[in-house]
Amino acid sequence: MIVEQAFGHKIARVQCDNPDLYRNEDLTKAVDHVLNLPYFKNKLKGLKADSLRGNGLTSVGHEYLALANLPGSSNLNKWVEAQMLAARELLGIDKTGTKVKFKRSWANRLFKGARGKCHQHVKVDQYIAELTDYEHVNFRPDIVGIFYVDVPEGSSSLAVVNNGREDTQAVDYAEKDKYYIHPKEGELILHLPEVWHAVTVHNSDLPRNCFVFDADYV
Repeated sequence: MIVEQAFGHKIARVQCDNPDLYRNEDLTKAVDHVLNLPYFKNKLKGLKADSLRGNGLTSVGHEYLALANLPGSSNLNKWVEAQMLAARELLGIDKTGTKVKFKRSWANRLFKGARGKCHQHVKVDQYIAELTDYEHVNFRPDIVGIFYVDVPEGSSSLAVVNNGREDTQAVDYAEKDKYYIHPKEGELILHLPEVWHAVTVHNSDLPRNCFVFDADYV
């Protein structure tokens, strides 16, 4: 695990060396099934509360379809939990607990031209409020994890943004106010929920797939 600095925030990066954890047949089929449900395929895109822009799919917000609950996810869940526990002190998280509880987990799939708005993981928006029982007082997670499954050449990058703002995109900021992370297949990125981040344009003809985890230490 390595730790990088971005505008006063610490970002942890760790590589998973066992592809079976995230490429097993059960999990692959389950994620494909969820993302191709009519609800997600036909969902109105471009809502203010939705960070996805362009051609892509996301299962965010649906607790009963959470990534961590899908068939084939259990071994990956255990690995992500271990990394989150190991990163707690490195990221300066003052929380006790010997386990991790995934309060939200979902899959994102970007197609060519898609991108992600600048956002944090700290407060409830209307989109999540309509799909869950979260309120501001119980929404903020202790840690956020992004696990990259497919990262083809020309894939989008994660941009940590200095003094980010809602409803903006990475291109709206000067280069000096962006710290780029170019993830690799099988890499987990860990950060605090206050970190402003956006996703640059995905320029590959192949999709970029990632799993996102909001978690608490318990």
